[in-house]
Amino acid sequence: MVTVTIENGKFSVHGSFDFGYMGIYHDDKILILRTPAEVRKWESASAALDTIICSDDDIAAFLTAHLNTWEEKVRKNQKRINDNFLVRIFEDLEACAYPFWETEGLYVPELMPEDPESLYDGHEDEMSVLEDAFNSSPNDGSIEKPDAEAALRRMYPMFRFDAFLASLKPDCMSLSDRRISFQCTDGFGAAVACGAYDELDNALVFNDWHNF
Repeated sequence: MVTVTIENGKFSVHGSFDFGYMGIYHDDKILILRTPAEVRKWESASAALDTIICSDDDIAAFLTAHLNTWEEKVRKNQKRINDNFLVRIFEDLEACAYPFWETEGLYVPELMPEDPESLYDGHEDEMSVLEDAFNSSPNDGSIEKPDAEAALRRMYPMFRFDAFLASLKPDCMSLSDRRISFQCTDGFGAAVACGAYDELDNALVFNDWHNF
């Protein structure tokens, strides 16, 4: 949970926000890059309080509740959000046949095929199912989705998922009116996730993926 305060017209966040595989974001890694006047114009703020007469402290209290509501929603749907993140990562790997096997600690040598580049072959149908389920699709529990992580672990047994996920470092996250974003980087020299970023809307749809 977090608390938002305001001093000299700037918001500060204190506490932590659990974003699942993308990390636990603390204090100054949680950004509110808006002035009180700008927050007053948010639809979500107008729905919660009288933005004409409220004080800046009232705005800070609104942001506290707003962020904590977001975290509760993310926690409740963490499995789908984690899966969506992994689908994005493996879409990138497959798109350029990225040689993750050149990074020590990211793969199991004895499980690598004789021709490493061939490991991306033969998964088109399974990846298509995952992409259809997760791309531009809500993660708020309103629709059923396949277990993407289980499928990816089965498709890529040589990839050290646990080591990769444990290495992820939160860079920063930010809040806007009806969206929340994360950015994280892996601990293998940014070999797979380098400033990996996406923005989620109220239905927890991933809307704006960037990596590298």
